[in-house]
Amino acid sequence: MEPLMEDEEFSVREVVLPSLIPVVPEPELEREDGERRRGRDVIIAVDHGPNSKHAFDWALVHFCRLADTIHLVHAVSSVKNDVVYETSQALMEKLAVEAFQVAMVKSVARVVEGEAGKVICKEAERLKPAAVIMGTRGRSLVRSVLQGSVSEYCFHNCKSAPVIIVPGKEAGDESIAFDRTLSVRKSPIMAEFAGLESQDGVRLPWNIIPVATTKDQPIDSEIPVSAIYTPLAPSTPLLPYAPLRCRTCRSVLNPYSVVDFSASTWGCPFCFNRNPFPSNYSSISDTNLPPELFPRSTTVEYLSSSSSSSPPPVFLFVVDTCLFSDELDFLRSSLSQALDLIPDASVVGLIAFDSLVRVYELGFPHCTKSYFFHGNRDCSKDQLLDQLCFFVKSPKPSSGVIAGVRDGLSAEDIARFLPPAADCQFTLHSVLEELGSSQWPAAPDHRPGRCTGVALRIAACLLGACFPGSAARIMAFVGGPSTLGPGAIVSRELSEPIRSHKDIGKDSAPCYQEAVEFYEKLAKQLVHQGHVLDVFASSVDQVGIAEMKVAVEQTGGFVVLAESFGHSVFRDSLKRVFQSGENDLGLSSCGIFEINCSKGVKVQGIIGPCASLEKKGPLCSDTGIGQGHTSAWKMCGLGKSTSVCFVFEIAKRETADVVLQSQINQFYFQFLTYTQMVKQGSGLQLFQEDGSWELKTYRQELTNGFDQEAAAVVMARLISFKMETQPEFNPQRWADKALVNLCSRFGEYQKGNASSFNLPSQLSNFPQFVFHLRRSQFVQVFNNSPDETAYFRMILNRENVSNSVVMIQPWLVSFTFNSQPEPIPLDVASIAADRILLLDAYFTLVIFHGATIAQWRKAGYHHQPEHQALVHLLQSPRDYSDTIINERFPIPRLVICDQYGSQARFLLAKLNPSSDGNGPFSGGSNVFTDDVSLSVFLDHLRRLIVH
Repeated sequence: MEPLMEDEEFSVREVVLPSLIPVVPEPELEREDGERRRGRDVIIAVDHGPNSKHAFDWALVHFCRLADTIHLVHAVSSVKNDVVYETSQALMEKLAVEAFQVAMVKSVARVVEGEAGKVICKEAERLKPAAVIMGTRGRSLVRSVLQGSVSEYCFHNCKSAPVIIVPGKEAGDESIAFDRTLSVRKSPIMAEFAGLESQDGVRLPWNIIPVATTKDQPIDSEIPVSAIYTPLAPSTPLLPYAPLRCRTCRSVLNPYSVVDFSASTWGCPFCFNRNPFPSNYSSISDTNLPPELFPRSTTVEYLSSSSSSSPPPVFLFVVDTCLFSDELDFLRSSLSQALDLIPDASVVGLIAFDSLVRVYELGFPHCTKSYFFHGNRDCSKDQLLDQLCFFVKSPKPSSGVIAGVRDGLSAEDIARFLPPAADCQFTLHSVLEELGSSQWPAAPDHRPGRCTGVALRIAACLLGACFPGSAARIMAFVGGPSTLGPGAIVSRELSEPIRSHKDIGKDSAPCYQEAVEFYEKLAKQLVHQGHVLDVFASSVDQVGIAEMKVAVEQTGGFVVLAESFGHSVFRDSLKRVFQSGENDLGLSSCGIFEINCSKGVKVQGIIGPCASLEKKGPLCSDTGIGQGHTSAWKMCGLGKSTSVCFVFEIAKRETADVVLQSQINQFYFQFLTYTQMVKQGSGLQLFQEDGSWELKTYRQELTNGFDQEAAAVVMARLISFKMETQPEFNPQRWADKALVNLCSRFGEYQKGNASSFNLPSQLSNFPQFVFHLRRSQFVQVFNNSPDETAYFRMILNRENVSNSVVMIQPWLVSFTFNSQPEPIPLDVASIAADRILLLDAYFTLVIFHGATIAQWRKAGYHHQPEHQALVHLLQSPRDYSDTIINERFPIPRLVICDQYGSQARFLLAKLNPSSDGNGPFSGGSNVFTDDVSLSVFLDHLRRLIVH
């Protein structure tokens, strides 16, 4: 008899599962990276029904990964009944063995007495799992919602984890994944693609690659074959040894390699070369595989054992002092708080600038000591070293490089300007307190003299001389436009306005092109040195983000745009950079990114935060997109959410028979990411994917593999890229043409009958995504400055699919007295007087109170004890918004407004402008605008297609 555990509400019996020998022993891991190494806890609710088994199988195939632990939970009427317990034990033992054989995951089992819904919610609260997965006990989802069910109860009451409901096979496309945290419902196919992103960090618009013959127009001409990859997203097994590479193409041993155990060789799936196994692989067999050959090891991470400890991170602060006194006070306060979060082993430096640049010698403890540079002239590295007196004690070597030191600099010389944080805390805080506004006041009709470009050049040269190839970041805090020296975006005379989109388009911005060329050179210098440029811009005016974009994006830096240094967007975003714990940014540095592809696939380029290494080869396409004409890229800085978009070119086949009769109808690609971790040293993360070729005429197969969310994000990145590089590009016309062609190929309709048009469920949301993309800040530059547009596009180009979809089509959640929070249409008809709406537009969160709710709040009803329901209603959207804010970077702006208030425009601007306010919800509101509504857009789309 197993021990019986009881609490105030539930009785529990643990199930002793059979001992399964772990194939991969867990290595000793550093505390900081433990979360991404050890995997997740997943609760699976089980019973003796077929739909429970179907949900269990779905979880193993689509959700669980190598390092996870699944917790099997069975709710029964009595745990003291031995017959009931033994039956449950037999079931769970069988499931545990199957989980180990299929997914190589560990299992823990519990039999709990009580109501199933309450039991599952209690276990979720105890374990805080990554997800709760369950079936529907044979009822359709519609009937479950109407009549109530265990799954419906868990969705509304399980607040500790997302709830994934997997209907039985007979339910077909009714499968819905419920995420309690964000109140989002997705189709089964979309949920499966989101699961792939969670498992391997990759999303593809075409999961079945369309192949055309030379006589046909390629089907991917609208949405190219592409992939959005997040290298550091998945929690992967860590292998403490070097990878085994192919001698010919340098690809890495993977689950798709063909292994000959008798000959002790493996075949490369890319070049088909056979490679011998080294001696340490001599004991492998079909029952004793190394971890990298496990079927589910599509993503693994290698830790180089030969690498020594990594150098400490370096932070060089470049501070603009041409600020009003209150703004400078806010900035000093935020910097002081950030310095307290920096690890003591970190290296720090400080540069301040106005019309002059001041480099502070923080290693001089006796008084504040700084070196001045003129803001009108550029500065080379040699000039910098001479003026900073680096070679006073020892002359500079005439030739050669001293071992371990660049440019002949000793550690003592470097520590004068870039000392460890622990050694200069007092000096640095003293310098910050003494920082004052610029001593060179501007005339009434002139802008302040601000030499941002020269300050950044000096910072880059200083790091290049002292810490080349190390994890170093230049963190620039800018409060206005640059007006002096290289990189200036406008003259000092106020009579000259700052450039607008119209000025840039007409080539009438006198400083724009010269400033862009300066920052392109600065970007090349920083990429060569392996350093990152971060820009924190806080100003109601433009500061030059549009010109700096190339330097920030190619080095993988952050950009934060706020109205003031006292605003929470800046203040909290700066803290997040140095924050450790669950919501840290997981920063890595000095990354190198490579790709291997099957024959017939070429890489056109990457759109994202990286720089080309100009590695030419057979994988490179003649057509370049973004960072193209290469198969290797440098990522000086990257984090857990950093994503890049690959665009591929698929070779056409001569005839259809070549595709059908091809024995090699599988394609493969392999991503290799080399990174430098703060504590773990150098490492390699590998992702391997396979797929199949399909003729473009096989519409059903291609439709089943179409990821409409990934397609919308790829389209958004392509439009942003084309708008920046092709002056005559018309984004609306291009998006409309792509949408019409795609819907014409995959839709079903009768010629001339618009009402007969129908799209398969896998594409049903895509027209809606395109509608909102056409209205988004990525396409509509009117009412946005060039700085704001550049900021929005930089964030889009570095975020994963899930976050990017929110930027394109915001989420709207309703809070009312009579129901749980639920997503509602992004339409003006959703506005009601007795409802609170939460809009998540990624960059902005809006809490919108209906007119009645606002009146009750202003009357103070929520302060009265008898109106606790109103208190809960007012607090619920705040709790949801806090959850989103804690997980997002940069921190979004929070706007709290009332119906008919001035700030309600933040919500109304994102809603679909229905032709009238009569919708599925009462209290709809009219928005008078020249924009067409979604219904008009879809009607016009149908007419274009059928005619």
